[in-house]
Amino acid sequence: DIENADTAGAVVLTDERWRRRPVGLVSGIGATGDQPLLSDLYYLERALRPFTELRKGRIADLLKRPLSVMILADPGRLEKSDRKTFERWIEAGGVSVRFAGPLLAKATADNGGGEAEGDGLLLPVQLRQGDRVIGGAMSWREPAKLAPFEPNSPFFGFSVPDDVTVSRQVLAQPALDLADKTWARLDDGTPLVTAERRGKGWLVLVHTTANAQWSSLPLSGLFVEMLRRLVALSQGVEGRVAGEIEGARPPLEPLFSLDGFGRMGPAAANAQAIAAENFVATNVSSVHP
Repeated sequence: DIENADTAGAVVLTDERWRRRPVGLVSGIGATGDQPLLSDLYYLERALRPFTELRKGRIADLLKRPLSVMILADPGRLEKSDRKTFERWIEAGGVSVRFAGPLLAKATADNGGGEAEGDGLLLPVQLRQGDRVIGGAMSWREPAKLAPFEPNSPFFGFSVPDDVTVSRQVLAQPALDLADKTWARLDDGTPLVTAERRGKGWLVLVHTTANAQWSSLPLSGLFVEMLRRLVALSQGVEGRVAGEIEGARPPLEPLFSLDGFGRMGPAAANAQAIAAENFVATNVSSVHP
């Protein structure tokens, strides 16, 4: 609102209107039977379900419906047909969040490191061959902790818990633009989350697993905050309700209204609902104040 201008014309509501941000989940290892805690998707589902709509399946099937974010839990290589469709979706505004794991480490080892053109990995940075183990019986080091988030990161301002550690990760190849693409680091400066802008969308890589196999991050509240911030980067899609006919949307009921002095209060008793498809073209009147 404009300060010292007590009028409804000086107030703008910057809400999301009827937009949603549905998230697609893709697993590289599939179902884990009676061991759900080992699942790639177990912690992702519990972190995301309270605030967004979740869908699970194959990349091609998920992209048949409007989608804001695609989270890939170590799928390994992408099929050539999936990759082309996936790249077009990202460039149109989609956000891809990929978690590393044994399948990605194996793929980079088979490639000799990095990402060759057309190898099906689709990463924001080039990777070194294989993966890095931090701590454990064959190492003198303890598992690494997270460094504070830098101002250029979308996670800047989040507090980093002392008990979050990473014992294994995939490593980024040194590059001139690596610092600009790094959104989170370990305390030794190693990139943990990297990202690259692709068209209108984002390609994000978390260099450790989505489950607790390589890191304790999925066990922390920070994991939830980071996922919510990544989902917020995406473009919303127009919402529909279950069973709704394509092209028809439910009416938008009045919830609140501004009076002539710009004060928000309950909707007037005579205020009527507006059909969603007619919302933009509807003129202000006594029944649509």
